[in-house]
Amino acid sequence: MRSRTRKRATLRVATYNILWGGARRERLIHDVLARIDADVVALQEVCDVAMVRTLARRLRMELMLGEPSDPASRFHIAILSRLPVRDWRNRKHTGRMLRSHLHCTVETGGATLPAVGVHCVHLAARFGERAKGEARRMRELTAVLGGIDAEPALPHVLAGDFNSLSPGDGVAATAFFRRYNALRRAGLVVEREAGYIGPKPRGAGDDDSKLDARWRAAGVDPRLDVGVPYLPRVAGRLTNGLPVSPALDRFLGRFIERWTAERIAARGYVDCYRARHPRAHGYTCATWLPAARVDYVFATPDLARHLAHCDVVGARGHADPDVAVASDHFPVVAEFDV
Repeated sequence: MRSRTRKRATLRVATYNILWGGARRERLIHDVLARIDADVVALQEVCDVAMVRTLARRLRMELMLGEPSDPASRFHIAILSRLPVRDWRNRKHTGRMLRSHLHCTVETGGATLPAVGVHCVHLAARFGERAKGEARRMRELTAVLGGIDAEPALPHVLAGDFNSLSPGDGVAATAFFRRYNALRRAGLVVEREAGYIGPKPRGAGDDDSKLDARWRAAGVDPRLDVGVPYLPRVAGRLTNGLPVSPALDRFLGRFIERWTAERIAARGYVDCYRARHPRAHGYTCATWLPAARVDYVFATPDLARHLAHCDVVGARGHADPDVAVASDHFPVVAEFDV
């Protein structure tokens, strides 16, 4: 993941969920992005606008910021570009999305593909809703695709955190539940809202330094505690004692709806990672226990024909010690010959 001199005209696009604005991890996030050396970066979970402005300035990239559609949401999205930006817009899709849909057109300097569109999205998690949130995500995707259709036709990528599994992808469910229940037994996951369990809140009676030490002893960097998900309390009871089993993972995976990725594929988009790695897991979340692939770079067919590489940064073969603690998501990087 080192910066390098490129011998041909390429476009490198990255997507990265930085986890609740990157608090206490700003330097790590900067260093990861500096080594990724992407031309365009789609960021999700941008909460601290000043932080991301500083990040863009230090990376010498132009910042485009997307305000959330729902006023109650703290999550912005952003695009950073070191290439000339021809135009950009933030589509809020008010009433149809929790976050927003940020789009820009960059000039690549290439002869084959002189201009490419970049669409950054962060679809809702809401796994407790109908169809584990897929019904909501389908509504959001409808709004995003409508916004893309309203733009002039152009080769483009659709990148971000989709909070959705792709057809054929596995999920390490039993390993995840084993680890989650170990955190619960260690007192790091506790009852939060009515009927839910989640990470122990800070300032709730324990000295934060002692709480940090307990997270480290459990094998989770304490700066990532906000990324430990909330689950229904009953899930802890039902999954306690489950064996770690690939066969059981496959069985449980059958109950996970995958409508979002199916619809994207039906529109003709190419899943860049899967195009280059037909059988690899490619898990992007969580860095403290890789269990699912939810972050994607999709490309239109006219752009996908020029795909050179696509990798999950921090996965096997692309190790970087900062990636595991900079966020609970691994970045995904796709490179195109332009």
